[in-house]
Amino acid sequence: MRSPLRIVIVGGGPVAARLVQELRPALEAGAVHVTILGEEPVPAYQRIRLGDVASGRVDGAALSLLDAQDPEPAGVVIRCGVTVVALDRERKTVMLDQASGAPGAPGTSVPYDRLVLATGAQAVIPDFPVSGTVGRGISVPAAAGHRPVGVMALRDLAEARRLHEAVRDAEPVVVLGGGVLGVEAALALAEVGAAVTLLHRGHVPLGRQLDPDSGRLLLRQLLAAGIQVRPDCGVQELEVAARAQDRATAHDGVPHLTGIRTTQGRRIPATLLVACTGVRPRDELAAAAGLDTLPRGGIVVDRDGRCPDDSAVFAVGDCAAVLGSRPSGLIGPGWDQARATAGALRAESGVPEAVERDAAGRPVLTSTTTPTPAPTPTPAPAPDASASTGRLDPIVVKSHTLSVACAGDLTADPWDPHGPSVSTWADPGAGQYLRIVTQGSRLLGFVAIGLPRSAAELSRHALTGTLPVAERSALLAMEHAAADRELGPEDVLCRCSGATAGQVHEAAMESATVDEVGGRCGAGTGCGTCRDRIEQLLAGPSATQPAGSPA
Repeated sequence: MRSPLRIVIVGGGPVAARLVQELRPALEAGAVHVTILGEEPVPAYQRIRLGDVASGRVDGAALSLLDAQDPEPAGVVIRCGVTVVALDRERKTVMLDQASGAPGAPGTSVPYDRLVLATGAQAVIPDFPVSGTVGRGISVPAAAGHRPVGVMALRDLAEARRLHEAVRDAEPVVVLGGGVLGVEAALALAEVGAAVTLLHRGHVPLGRQLDPDSGRLLLRQLLAAGIQVRPDCGVQELEVAARAQDRATAHDGVPHLTGIRTTQGRRIPATLLVACTGVRPRDELAAAAGLDTLPRGGIVVDRDGRCPDDSAVFAVGDCAAVLGSRPSGLIGPGWDQARATAGALRAESGVPEAVERDAAGRPVLTSTTTPTPAPTPTPAPAPDASASTGRLDPIVVKSHTLSVACAGDLTADPWDPHGPSVSTWADPGAGQYLRIVTQGSRLLGFVAIGLPRSAAELSRHALTGTLPVAERSALLAMEHAAADRELGPEDVLCRCSGATAGQVHEAAMESATVDEVGGRCGAGTGCGTCRDRIEQLLAGPSATQPAGSPA
């Protein structure tokens, strides 16, 4: 009998969890055995919903994607709190630190037949100048190398729970960074009444993704949400002090953040600084093992997620540079990579899936892959994967009160007779804005603010890079008609996965919880903003059919 293919996944995040789900046919057939090595003390969870934990909307336990206590029957072993220190590609082993091989636990190395790196990305937090004393007149810089308590990046559950404590105790919070993560964090806090200030370098938030008019509208909406926005502003210095309880238990106190001095010369009281100042792919293990990586971070892989340097090693998620393209940091591409890598691994284990499906359960046309235990290395990747396919990766701001979605290039001149076609509609008083840039039927870029239906439709079209002219003119009509009727079976209910109302209804007929619905069609497993609607569907009489469905 053929031994199961031993698959080791380094990293226990949401893309690793999706990979395990995609491997389910091979797991059920006993053709593979999966070991997940995660650094955090808990199994994979919906990291994209950390803002909901910080705001107190949900408990961290509700975000769980994998259960460390009940995976064994499926052929999955989850090891939490494990640190991988090196890869031995020659011996096909993963080396762990000594603490990870503590008494009662397995050893300090784990063998593999196939290795998947799902190490994600780490926050890049600047080394801010610090002023203040922590006891006995000793200034904080004298104890350099330690970031003051209260400076975080909101990248894990521990930080989200600390931020929730600050919100609960009405402590002032500053968010640094006007990108999508900074805007999401500020909105999540403001939506529950927290005192939050957003500092960012540009003239408007999301300045790299939006055109000037949509940027001004977004700024207006953030101010209306109660966020104190400080454009063209950064952190000059952190002010710290030791708390009394620290000085009572130590020779010198621990530096706690008390305020921020901005580059505009203002002082802002703050006990927490959430630094959303960018991330870098965690590719150090791959680089140390001699695998090809990009200068700015990212493990180079082919379309199946396989490393050209080693056919036994894959990478997925925020650490993966597919075809040499820098990782996007978005969940949608991560799911696509998990699906592609799982397909390759299933084929190698002898359990290829007959029909590949997208996150919403729709069949995806793919070329047939011939199973082979030792594939030949792939050619050098092209410089940009998305440019050759026309696909755009939409950016969706996760918020319960504000709908913002955008993708592609919005810089086209609408008055250039030889340039792309630009369609713009705005109603600033209603908080609505739509801009679509096309070349024939090719979608080059879009932004939709305050128009959730248009955002969902355009996000779906962005994944193919096309937008029929007839649909472009019909978007606004559909947007305003949506208020007068229920979603039809073909209407998109989940923007992240693309699952339609009909697909969610079919999944709900066989499910008791939102998570079970997500396991069947992908809905509700992304940003989480559609979970309330799915819960309403589950609570309705016999999971009521969406309008227009056949009886």
